[in-house]
Amino acid sequence: MDKLTVISGCLFLAADIFAIASIVNPDWISTGGSAGSLTVGLVRQCQTIHGRDRTCMPPRLPPEWITTLFFIILGIISLTVTCGLLVMSRWRREAARYARWIAFTGSRCSQSPSSIITSFL
Repeated sequence: MDKLTVISGCLFLAADIFAIASIVNPDWISTGGSAGSLTVGLVRQCQTIHGRDRTCMPPRLPPEWITTLFFIILGIISLTVTCGLLVMSRWRREAARYARWIAFTGSRCSQSPSSIITSFL
């Protein structure tokens, strides 16, 4: 395995970890008021009212946000498969060829949500 493959594998793994962290983090939009706070994410929305325990629930998403969530999850799956194929290319050289195309698909899927969100704002 050459250095470029190792570096790209590490970068794909980092992108995969950051994408997963962005999905599970409910703090995309946060109103950190003193009396209470509301945090909104794609898969959870949490609120704290006057010092009570934090209550979390799944939000009702509009269609463009559901499409965004779909593309982010598809990008995560593509990046995970790419990392697996890059590891497998250590023993089977032809796996690197498939990893390139799946990585390209994953990068396009990861970039699509920004276009979807800005077109509906």
